Amino acid sequence: MEKGNGGIADMGNMEHTPVVKEVTKRHMGKVHGNAKRNEEMVMNYLKLLASGIVKKRLSPDEAHIIRERKKRLENCNRFWSMETYEASHVRVLLRTFLCKDKFCSNCNQVKKMLLQNRFLPYMEQYKDSLYHMVLTVPDCNGEELRETIQHMAYCFKTLVTYLNGNKKVKGVDLSQYGFQGCIRSLEVTYREDVYHPHFHVAVVLGNNGIGEKHIANQFSGTGNRLFSDFESMIQRIWWLLVNGKRLTSDNILGADNSPQRYSCIVDKFQPEDYKKLFGYMTKMYSEDNSLMRYDNFKTLYYALSHIRQIQGYGVFYNVKELNTEAYTEQEYQTLESYLVCKEKPVCSYEPLSRLSGDERYIVLKTKHRK
Repeated sequence: MEKGNGGIADMGNMEHTPVVKEVTKRHMGKVHGNAKRNEEMVMNYLKLLASGIVKKRLSPDEAHIIRERKKRLENCNRFWSMETYEASHVRVLLRTFLCKDKFCSNCNQVKKMLLQNRFLPYMEQYKDSLYHMVLTVPDCNGEELRETIQHMAYCFKTLVTYLNGNKKVKGVDLSQYGFQGCIRSLEVTYREDVYHPHFHVAVVLGNNGIGEKHIANQFSGTGNRLFSDFESMIQRIWWLLVNGKRLTSDNILGADNSPQRYSCIVDKFQPEDYKKLFGYMTKMYSEDNSLMRYDNFKTLYYALSHIRQIQGYGVFYNVKELNTEAYTEQEYQTLESYLVCKEKPVCSYEPLSRLSGDERYIVLKTKHRK
């Protein structure tokens, strides 16, 4: 690779070069375990399909979609396309098949990493003014879940218009908090036929932040948590929006409105909050740690159909996906100069179950980039 002034590589003339990283046995074992857990979700798709056909509740198009999703989930990550360098005991992962299903344990993990890669560089720019907000509504049953989620999304969009100043409430100054943008993420937890949809939000505020926490209310709990004026105000505004009430100064700040609130918690954004923000839209296990039942699967399948999990606003609106791989060209070339020049690879498709237990080879994955 030629270098220009100061010994810096000329990135403009760089050809496509693979990025390489070792795939550990622990990682392969985890992927294999997720694939085994997916068998329960495959059975749920089969039950959904059979029930719909028998009861004549599915159109031919709907039956085809469910059949294809079942097939894709069944084959997700089962075979990896490999190049094998026998003398060096190295295998290079070229590609694998991913189903991208919301109920797939493997694909949910991949999606989480992709979302972090997409938003993290932008969030880092605002790390000193970034806060983690959690917004909730009362629990609902399965029949109410989809409508509740859609209504929450509409109310949150309205809330943003008040925070960014596009809408105003006379006598209530929300501009003092310096809202610049946010990332809203939906999560749905459940137990039996009780569902708890809520939003995790990364929100960028001005230099003054949310102010001192000095207010106790019904959400303080046994830990005697205190809330800031900002949190208290959002608790009230969120209740008014969700319940279709008019936003006025008296409705928001009136002393007699204290009980009529929904939970809103806002704290400085911490590293562990990334897992909450970019976590699964719904988990394979309920709140009592039992595996998802078929009735939960069926409810969540229909309730979350075409529902957007992540939405950016303000400075995070329409953020483009970035390549944040940290591996250097030199790291790859050191390995490539031996493997490619000394050995000719043997291409094959390998079942994951065999790879995860094979101690003879180091497994690498590649990603071509400029």
